[in-house]
This record gives sequence, C-alpha cells and structure tokens, in this order.
Amino acid sequence: MNMKRILAPMIILLLVLGWGNIIGGNARKYKSYTEHMKNAKALEAKEIYIDAVEQYKKALEFARNKLPVQEAMLDDYLKLKKYKDFEKQGNSILENYNYPKNVAKKMTDYYIDRKQTVNALKLVNAYLERNADDEEFLALQGKLRGSYTEVYFGSDDIKMYGNGFYVFADNNKQGLLKSDGSEKIKAIYDKIYPYGKEPEYAPVCKDNDWYYIDKNGYKKLALDFSVESLGVYGNNLAPYCSEGKYSYIDENAKKASNNTYDFASGFAGKRAAVKNNGKWAIIKSDFSQVTDFIYDDVVLDDCGFATSQNVYIAKLDGKYHIFDIDGKVKGDEGFDEAKAFVSDESTAIKKDGKWGFVNKKGEVELMTEYSDIKPFSNGFAAVCDGKKWGYINKNNTVVIDFEFNEAGSFNNSGIAAVKKPAWKFIQLVK
Repeated sequence: MNMKRILAPMIILLLVLGWGNIIGGNARKYKSYTEHMKNAKALEAKEIYIDAVEQYKKALEFARNKLPVQEAMLDDYLKLKKYKDFEKQGNSILENYNYPKNVAKKMTDYYIDRKQTVNALKLVNAYLERNADDEEFLALQGKLRGSYTEVYFGSDDIKMYGNGFYVFADNNKQGLLKSDGSEKIKAIYDKIYPYGKEPEYAPVCKDNDWYYIDKNGYKKLALDFSVESLGVYGNNLAPYCSEGKYSYIDENAKKASNNTYDFASGFAGKRAAVKNNGKWAIIKSDFSQVTDFIYDDVVLDDCGFATSQNVYIAKLDGKYHIFDIDGKVKGDEGFDEAKAFVSDESTAIKKDGKWGFVNKKGEVELMTEYSDIKPFSNGFAAVCDGKKWGYINKNNTVVIDFEFNEAGSFNNSGIAAVKKPAWKFIQLVK
C-alpha cells in the first residue's frame, strides 16, 4: 500500500514534467520560427532576397504549416530570376498540396510571360482535373487552347481537306499533304482528290487520263472506258462521269450500276446523293432509293460526300434542313443557307440574315454577328469579321485574333490551313 502511495505522485509528476517539456519545446520552436520569418520579411523589405530565402529555409525547420513559407520562397526565387529553382519549388508545392489555386495561377502566369504556352496549358489542364468547375481557369484554358505555332509550308495554295489529307497546289500542279502538313504525294497531277476509305486509293488526273493511286503514289486502278472525272471511294464505290452522265464503279474499277444521273456524290455510311432533272435524292449502296427526287439541293463536303457525318443537309420547300441517313428530318428549324458538317460538332447555318451554328439534332446552339463562319471542329470555328478571319470557341469567345485572309477548319491533329498573306499551316498548342 505504501508503495502505491509513493508511485502515484511520482507518475503524476513525470507527466507534468513531460508536458512541460513539450510545451516548452513548442514555444521555443514557435519563437525560432517567428524570428526567422521576421528576419526574412525585413530582408525582403531591403530587396535582399537571396538572404531572405535562407531565412525561410531555416523557418521551415520549425513551421507547422509549411505552405506559406514555401510560397514566400517561390516569390523570392522569381524576384531573383532563379527560374530553375522557381519551377522546382512551384512544382513541388503543386504536387504536395494538390494544386493550390494561387500557386497554380502564379506558375501559369510565369509560363505565359516566358511564352511557354505548352507548359502553361499542361498546368491549367492538371489544375482543372482537380477543380473542374473553376471558371477562371476554364476561361484561361480556352484562351491557351487558342495558342498556336506555325508549320512551314512552301507551296502556292491549299485546295481542300478530307479523310486526313490536304490537296495542295504548286506551279499549277496538285499533290497531297498529310494532316500534319507534311508532304505525301508530290504536286505532279493536273487534279487530285484525297484518299478514299474503302479502298484507300486517291483519284488523279494527269494529261487528261484519270486513274487511282495507292498510298505510295503508285498507279493502282485504271478504267477500261473513258471518263471526264473520278470521285473519292467510299463503301467500295466511287462516282465517275462519262459522256456527261454520272454513275458508279466498284473497288475493281468496273461499272457497278446501269443507273445514270446528272450528278452523283460519293458514298459514306452506305448513302449517297444523286441528281436528275434539277432534283436530288438519297440512295443506298445497292442503288435503291431512300427518298424520291424531292430536294432542290444537297450540301456536299470538299470530297464530294453528302453523308460523311451520318446526316445530310438538303433544301426542301425553300429551306435547308438536317436529315438522318434514312431521310427523317432532324429538328424543327429551317435555314436559308448551310455548310456541310466536318466533324461531330456543329456546322454553320444562316437564318434571318445571320450566321449561326446548328448541331446534328437540328438544334441551333449559337447565333453570331459575323459576316461569314465555318463549321466547328476540334472545339473551334473560323469566323470572319468582314475583313479578316479568326477563330472562336463554343462560348463565342475569340481565341485566335482576326489576322487571316482565309482560314480553314482545324483537323483532328489540331492543324488548320490559313492564308496570311500566303498559305501556311497553324497548329494548336496541345
């Protein structure tokens, strides 16, 4: 019993002494932290940033909340123009503290000021992965996505784009470029169209002789009858014109149908548009009709397809409407003018004297005040202010200024053909 009476007070005394040591130790740490922070601030006031950084480093040893100290060091590294240390410190903070907004903004501004747009966009994207609804960074992302670099192009003209290839002209001859702007087929032909998809041959004309070439530029298919033109392959069929009438050949360049038309488009989605006696119809790949010859016009893309995006646009009763490939009208709107879809994104239409954008459901998504516009692709649309062309995003925000004489749509590689004053390619920063 006596032993218990002795031990209990001793244990209490030890606990008190232990807590006293902890409290005393914390007090000393806080005092040291405060002193180093005070010294750092005094040195900063004198613009002696190099020594201020050393004081901050010492303060870190005693800091409970290290983020404000590390951010103060970040600011001083930038003032000292110690850019490698600034980037290392900033990236460390972003990773360790789950991208605090003020540091993410400082780092983004730093990259923008140094014209490192790629790094700025990567940082903004990483921040938005964690904070998807931040309006300031969403706006910043839109602005940065409109940044671009120029891609060298040394020829005279860009004619069209389709199926991943550009038709370009040089010294009155035509060739093909890949979607990244690099040369695929030299400009040696009088006429050339992009490669088809089924089969992957390109129609060319040289010295009034039409035939198809393969991806290596070798002659692949020749017809055993004369033609005035050949079209792009799709669904193993291609249109041709002979003696003023259009019909189709198969993948072996043999006549596939006895039907003839005043005009015939290429096949996509097993559908094509054909014209007779001033009216248009939609047909299937077995040459049966989806519709009667009821349309006044059908909108075609650069490669001569009406249904490459699994819808088509046709003029009926004085207005353009969007139809699915079975001829069912989409939406309730009718339009005065319309341009072909070039992607799953909205295309350009004109209504009541103004240009706007409509989706594949026939729903108007945006009306504008621009004098001319082109379809959306890769998140941007080319628009003209009456003098020059630029680009907007889907919020109708100008992301690339009005600086081009002409401007094409961006392809899947983020490349567009523009004229300023000569033709060139621009590539979006990824």
